[in-house]
This record gives sequence, C-alpha cells and structure tokens, in this order.
Amino acid sequence: MSLSTAGQPPESVALMNPRVSVIIPVRNGERTLARAIDSALSQTYAGRFEVIVIDNGSIDGTRQVIESYGDRVVAIKEPMPGLPRALNRGAALSRGEYFAFLDADDEWMLEKLAHIMPPFEATPQCVLAYHDAVEVDLVGRVQRDSYYYNGYSPPRFDELLTPEGHICHILPTAVVMRRSAFQQCGGFNESLSSSQDLYMWIRAREIGPFLFLPEVLARREFGPSSAREEWYIAGARELQRALGERYPDRPVGDFVFATLVWCAGAAFRRGDYRSALRRSLAAIRLRPTRGISQISAKLCRRIARIHRAAHLTRVDRVS
Repeated sequence: MSLSTAGQPPESVALMNPRVSVIIPVRNGERTLARAIDSALSQTYAGRFEVIVIDNGSIDGTRQVIESYGDRVVAIKEPMPGLPRALNRGAALSRGEYFAFLDADDEWMLEKLAHIMPPFEATPQCVLAYHDAVEVDLVGRVQRDSYYYNGYSPPRFDELLTPEGHICHILPTAVVMRRSAFQQCGGFNESLSSSQDLYMWIRAREIGPFLFLPEVLARREFGPSSAREEWYIAGARELQRALGERYPDRPVGDFVFATLVWCAGAAFRRGDYRSALRRSLAAIRLRPTRGISQISAKLCRRIARIHRAAHLTRVDRVS
C-alpha cells in the first residue's frame, strides 16, 4: 500500500459513516508508532471508527511501519513540515463526527473510546472531552500516575487564558473533540509550531464547556531534553503573540514566564544546571518579584528532596 496524497482516502479502508476519526500525526516515529496504532485499532469501543495516520515528512522507517498495517489505517503523506498542518490535513480527510487525537509516541488504554464516548455524546453542550493519563519515561518507567489533583474540574475560559504560573495539562492524546467545534475554531493554527494544542483548547473553551473524565485512559511517553524544552519555550512565545492578537482587550496570562519557570525546573531535575540558570534568569527578567519567588521555592523543594534521599541512603547503609 502506498501513502495517499490525494483528496480521498484509499477506497479499501473506507468505513460507512465512522463515528470517530482517530488522528495520528507522525514524524520520524518508527520506534513508537506501531504501539500507538495498535492501541487505537484494539479499542473495545462498539461504535465505528477509523484510524488516520499522517506522515509529516519522515526520513526514517516510519513509512514502512505505516504500510505494514495495510488497509486497517488511512495513510496520508503530508510532505510540508509542521504539526498543525498535519493535524488539519488528517481532519480534512476524515469522516467522523468526532476527532480523537493520538500522539505517535503515546498509547491509549484499550477502553479509552468505550469509556469517554458515552458521557461525551450524552452532554451535547460540551465541545471537547478529555481524561487523565499516566506519564512514563523512554523505557516505560512511570514518572507520574496522574496529571490532576483530587477534586479537579475542567477550566473556565478565563482560567485557560490566564494560567497562574502553570502549564495547561490537557494532553492532545487525551482529547476527543466534536468536528463541528473543530471547524468553528478554524482548525489548528498553522502559524504556531508547538503550542497549537493550547491555542485550540482556548479557542474551543470560548465556544463551550469541556467534559473531564477522571480515569487514566492513556500513557504519555515523555523524555525531557534541552531541545524539547527550548521547543516549548519558542512555542510559548508564539502562543503569547497569537493570544494577544486574538484577545487584545482581555487580560492574557504570561505563558512565556510560566514555560520558562517549568523548563528551568525540568533542567534542574535533569542535572542541566546551566540551562536551569539561564531559564531562571530569563524568567526573573520578565517578572522580577514573582520569578525570584517561584524559582526559589522550586529550588528549595528540590534541595529538600535531594537531602531526604541522601539521608535515607545513609540510613539504609547503617542498617
């Protein structure tokens, strides 16, 4: 099977009126893509769904992985680089009433669609639904077992627009969105390189409320690195600009500051103290008082954890 570049998916994978379109964008994802596709194809969901994989200019073995699935997936080749463009291409060629996004390095629990679709379909006022996830590192070790605190509820529009020093944890892999809402938002903003998801959630919340399901229904693979964190920081700058242009008369949170603080902490935990210092100083320059307060608090918590770990190690050795 060759990848389709035409305006219609291959006839052999056509389904009659799929309820859900699973959209998987990928670029150089040969290591993890099969795991993601398998988790989508193995869903226990009783409704009809299609799986669309968009190869966004891969130069590794991604194409061969996709072709190995034959007619079980709709395969699309999008040679123009850019994640928002790939997502929009997949949406344009889909036929489902709902879009379910899945990152190529993540995977769904088998019951994901079966659990989230009934309550979502039963609440037509909600434009987007999402759930909890577990985070694992590159070798599958659990790094966090939840992204949300007890009693968490979906954010209001103003809470998404003005976050208080934290990054929005609505993961693309956890989201199911109505096609009508996606179209009303104009699709993903293709002028953004790495924050198109946050911009979309804000746009969607402008239209209507969200539904949150407090179940862990996906595994997110996350491997922190300086390059990835710099990508987030660049995306935050783009997001800040785009939000300022769309909402010139509304207070918009400082996403650049929040991202710098988060990335400084990530670098410190990784032992990359030079990047941690550079990002900390950049955050302090943006917001001196708050920057010093937040970064000092993070540093003190980290030092305390290191001290506790060292103390426990000494106790074990004595025992």
